[in-house]
Amino acid sequence: MKQEIFGMRQANGDWFALELEDQRRVLVFHSLVGAWRARAKNDELMLFWPAPVDERALAEFATANDGRPVSFWLVDEDDPGADLRCGHPLEYTQLATLERLKDLPLRTKSRWESNQAAGGQAWAF
Repeated sequence: MKQEIFGMRQANGDWFALELEDQRRVLVFHSLVGAWRARAKNDELMLFWPAPVDERALAEFATANDGRPVSFWLVDEDDPGADLRCGHPLEYTQLATLERLKDLPLRTKSRWESNQAAGGQAWAF
């Protein structure tokens, strides 16, 4: 299954960002469910909708910060209060790498070694 990353975007194309750690950061989420939950619990997101951070968005983010790449904030979706300030900083190259990894095909490879449990599987790229 491919993992998508989501941000919060307005109809006019603007992405939601917060001033965190003395830097403006675009919020991103591991899942669509996490993005919707954050929207429901944070009034400042009411005019924004979850949108995938895809190749086109990454191209925009590459130079959107006065010619420099944008910085991101990966929101902690396990926080029951959906506090947008709970999370981890991500730089452009880190997010771009995550976005490209989702396109790698994963296939299972059976393990035949005798010391492995019966029916065990390993993931191979």
